[in-house]
Amino acid sequence: MFARSIAVLGATIVGGGVASTAAEAFGRHHGCCQTTACYQKVVSAPVYKTVMTKVMVQPARCTNVQTPPVYGTQPQRVVLEPARQYTRSAPPVYGRVRVTEMVHPGHTKWKHKRGCCGVEYKCAVTVAPKYRTTSRRVQVRPASAWIETKPAVTGIVHRQVVISPGSVRKVCHPAVYKTVAKQVLVSAGTEQWVPAAHGGSCRR
Repeated sequence: MFARSIAVLGATIVGGGVASTAAEAFGRHHGCCQTTACYQKVVSAPVYKTVMTKVMVQPARCTNVQTPPVYGTQPQRVVLEPARQYTRSAPPVYGRVRVTEMVHPGHTKWKHKRGCCGVEYKCAVTVAPKYRTTSRRVQVRPASAWIETKPAVTGIVHRQVVISPGSVRKVCHPAVYKTVAKQVLVSAGTEQWVPAAHGGSCRR
């Protein structure tokens, strides 16, 4: 067993020596370092193309547009002072009048007379009534009361009125788009290591 291990180890050393010798020869042949193989980096640039795309410049929106009310003046008759009622009164009116009144009523009386021949007569004698005139204070017109109405006082004033009421309406604007040119990546660039071609060189 021990002898077999020694034999394997010897074979490995011999094989490593042969490979090392071959690598040195390959490196010298290709002008590289002392390696078993030589690779060079190959880079390919990314490929782009221009496409036209539609993009949103401004999103759709709605706004409220308010219209203010319109005012104006309009003449209007108004009561400046309301009607009122007053109670009026008048005192009694007196005056003086001439009044004739009987002082003594008239009457008839009999008188006896004798004639020239001694004949006796009985005659009726009428006595007229007696009057006298006096001045007396009398009521010519009694006291009175009545109601007087004072009419209302009106005038023209100019008042502010609403001719057209205000309003609010919603105005919506659609979204705004535009077409722009955009660079699109078609193929990404690559970076890879490939075996160096015959005659190539590796720098240290």
